[in-house]
Amino acid sequence: MISESLLLFLIVFISASLLKLLFERKNKRKGHLKNPPSPPTIPIIGHLHLLKPLIHHSFQDLSLRYGPLISLRIGPVKFIVASTPSLAKEFLKNNELTYSSRKMNMAINMVTYHNATFAFAPYDTYWKFMKKLSTTELLGNKTLAQFLPIRTREVHDFIQILFHKSKTQERVNLTEALLSLSTNVISQMMLSIKSSETDSQAEQARALVREVTQIFGEYNISDFLGFCKNLDLQGFKKRALDIHKRYDALLEKIISDKGCEDEDGDEKVKDFLDILLDVSEQKECEVELTRNHVKSLILCFEWKMFGSQGKNLRPIYGKSLINIDERPGLTAPRANDLIGIPVARLNPNPFRQV
Repeated sequence: MISESLLLFLIVFISASLLKLLFERKNKRKGHLKNPPSPPTIPIIGHLHLLKPLIHHSFQDLSLRYGPLISLRIGPVKFIVASTPSLAKEFLKNNELTYSSRKMNMAINMVTYHNATFAFAPYDTYWKFMKKLSTTELLGNKTLAQFLPIRTREVHDFIQILFHKSKTQERVNLTEALLSLSTNVISQMMLSIKSSETDSQAEQARALVREVTQIFGEYNISDFLGFCKNLDLQGFKKRALDIHKRYDALLEKIISDKGCEDEDGDEKVKDFLDILLDVSEQKECEVELTRNHVKSLILCFEWKMFGSQGKNLRPIYGKSLINIDERPGLTAPRANDLIGIPVARLNPNPFRQV
């Protein structure tokens, strides 16, 4: 009886091995493309030992050694790293539909109300609807035209500040002043609150969004090794939950304050949050937007830091140099603050003198 069981086991094992061998040969005959170059791996963990705390530094080092297109494996997760503009174009533009969906890690899933955000949503009906809503409503010509008085007022206040400082020959940090100007405009367009005020809601929101972008770019071992999923070895789950609670409480307060303003009956220009809340209340909407969707979508818009906390964030549109020395998410080089002394010119045109 034992010999018959052993014989049956050997037959099944040999048959399975032969089928696997035939299947692999069949795939090779079809011209299956090879993966890009890959560093040596270690069983189970793959290339985990090659990654530093700042994972984008590791990708840069590996690309310099193995080439601009490499394949890596962290635990069971396989992915490709492209490090040149031409290769990035192949992935992000020429093959956009194939690579448009992003993998959700634990921090993103918790902070964005379980995949309710637009930035990390898969390419489906919801993503298409939000793209349409952004181009026609949030960033449409009509909406931007309504915000023109806000932009005009902020620019006027900015010029007035420079003018008053010029009278006293006081130095002005133009970098911080311009970033403050842009932040005030963005915060009023989004939430109808001014961010330059001390301890304002916009200041809290911007600080929270900065924490969100930082934790999104950090490496979490639990996202790649399944047996570490519930251990929270690096404290990511605790941090993400804390950020989510603080962000949710702040947005709930802002939304409730808007409800009180609507009861007053005063007609005001609708900001981004007002538009999203109106869409969420529409019963015949193409896609049903919940309150969590609205709160999560606010995270999609960029909040620029300025002052001592954001002194290294400098926009460099049109430049190719990128600084990645401090933390993930930075896309601007380190630069010295631009200091200027405005001088009041009493004669607007000194060349036209009689």
